[in-house]
Amino acid sequence: MAEQANFKRINFFEGFFTTDEDWNAAEAYHLEKRRLHNCVLHTPGVVPVEAGGLKLTARGRGDLSFEVAPGYGIDGRGNELVLRDPAVKVIEADKLKLPQTVYVAIKYFEEPTDFIAYKENPRFKGHRRIEEKVKIEVMAREPDGVEAIELGRVRLEEGVREIRDALDPRVPGPGEIDLRFVPIAGTAGSHASPLLRVEVANGLSEKAALSQLLCRMGVPAANHLRGAVLAAEMVNSANAVGPSNLADVLTGVVELEREMVDTIEKDFPQIAARKGFAEYKKALEALTKVVRDRPRDADGCMGIARFLSASNQALTPVVKEKLTPSAKKEVKGEQISWKDVVIRSKDFPEELNIDGSNFVRVDHLQLVNDESEKAHKFRIEGQKDMWKSRQTFTYPDKESVSDSGIAYIGGEAKWLVQNLKPGKDLIIIKRFDAILGEQICDISVDGKKVGQWKVTEADRKHRWRNHYFLVPGTFVTNDTLEMSAKAVSAERDINMFQLWFYQPA
Repeated sequence: MAEQANFKRINFFEGFFTTDEDWNAAEAYHLEKRRLHNCVLHTPGVVPVEAGGLKLTARGRGDLSFEVAPGYGIDGRGNELVLRDPAVKVIEADKLKLPQTVYVAIKYFEEPTDFIAYKENPRFKGHRRIEEKVKIEVMAREPDGVEAIELGRVRLEEGVREIRDALDPRVPGPGEIDLRFVPIAGTAGSHASPLLRVEVANGLSEKAALSQLLCRMGVPAANHLRGAVLAAEMVNSANAVGPSNLADVLTGVVELEREMVDTIEKDFPQIAARKGFAEYKKALEALTKVVRDRPRDADGCMGIARFLSASNQALTPVVKEKLTPSAKKEVKGEQISWKDVVIRSKDFPEELNIDGSNFVRVDHLQLVNDESEKAHKFRIEGQKDMWKSRQTFTYPDKESVSDSGIAYIGGEAKWLVQNLKPGKDLIIIKRFDAILGEQICDISVDGKKVGQWKVTEADRKHRWRNHYFLVPGTFVTNDTLEMSAKAVSAERDINMFQLWFYQPA
């Protein structure tokens, strides 16, 4: 490596006669020391400040224009990139060979200003200042990260007439701004207020405790949530969470919690039926929305912290009610799990113990059986098409089963459920053909909508599956009720072959 000269700082003394060379050397000293500091102790890139930090966004003008918000960054040579006013640029697609990816970058440059010439002596003239400036460029090649820092990129193809913000930032499409490769400059500290740090710490601590309780209740997805929460706690404890990245840190936590809720509704209906669970879902949706909005200011992040606390408060009664001690019940019937229900090839018996809870069969509807359909007043109304068939398929255990059923496109299937105990939850299990993976119905009880029955399993090889739906006990007001399954969407049709009805013993 070539030997480098040591830094020399100007030293004034009495009688020292300075020249322009001395003054320029003094300026160069401070400039080079600052650049050295930036290069060694900071990584080049965009500094994610509260104002948005040089963020590239679409203008929504229906053209190929974009805007860069004011902000601060550092290039690979240690130059400080300061954009004080918004910059608007237009991509000239007619000068490009499409398809092509174009890159938006920011560059540092200097420009002499304030020129002066002295009348007394024309030999004395020059620029009194050097202005440090930046320019936004549209490039056909990827910026090197040294002289130019990327602010975003856009894939242009034939037919793209407008630049848009990405609908899914993780997978931007043609014409959408891709911010995945924007380098983030290294910074020290989080710039979070003490109040924000405490609110986030409390919210994460409470979330960790609640997820641990859900783990003890046997919800496997709660383990993943707790791991993400503990990781976020560590980052926050290191004073590395602030307005610039709080939403980013919590994105994984929120998405895992949403997945956990889906798992509870699918595999743990006894928990999903608890009082307060619906309110918890609403609170989680509110938290999800504010996190996905990605606020970067102090007030917006304080809002995230409060929504985090609100979701914890909503979940607390659900967990505590489940943990309330109760007398140990005698196991009645065959013991299976909710996962076993989905792939069970045998008929469902009179009594079942599902994941520790006893259930008794209160009714059974056999489709394409005149006696059973008449007893349950089964009919389909308003359908676009409907047919009956007898099929022989296998379950995943390779057991072959023959059964008769009904399929319908559009319209609404209706039937009675009898022998009920009012106030108790009702579990409906149906056998269906899972060749296509989307069957969604609106379920109503006595004219009141309960929710959507979403079937997503698809298997072209082993086509039989079972699926279950929980009607909370608050909807079960009589010993007989009328249910309806109104088709919402399906890849082909809504089909059902048998329906079994259970209530807690």
